[in-house]
Amino acid sequence: MKVLKSWGAAGEVILSLEAGDSRDLKSQEPVFITFDGLPVPFFIETVQARGGRFVVKFQDVDTLEEAEELVGREVACSETDEDDEDTVVGMRVRDARTRKIIGEVVDFNDYGGNMLITVETEQGEVLLPLHEDLIVSIHGEVLTLDIPDGLL
Repeated sequence: MKVLKSWGAAGEVILSLEAGDSRDLKSQEPVFITFDGLPVPFFIETVQARGGRFVVKFQDVDTLEEAEELVGREVACSETDEDDEDTVVGMRVRDARTRKIIGEVVDFNDYGGNMLITVETEQGEVLLPLHEDLIVSIHGEVLTLDIPDGLL
């Protein structure tokens, strides 16, 4: 799914959907739109079919300007999708406390919503949790993490 354009002045957007996606939009679960490499949950207020596309109103998106920020972004029905691995593998990881690069992501694993990355360091491979609370920033190919004590 993708946000194609804004619709009206009250924050609605038009989504392109694949067959079967409309039932996912009508559930009470959020959809996820990626910002700065992180999936952000959006809850749907209303969905209307319009000529093979759908006009969607998200909660807390109430102006044309807010809707315009969503245009062109991919929409997923779950927090993780198959492209996450391609997104993080190869990135360098920086420790937020020391500000030093500790290594490079060589693998990504999703264990039922518990995402882990394998980082190749000078001391060998280390498994680190990849959770939104630990991600400080993503700039280019550098992922800065607030790594919990004892994991390095």
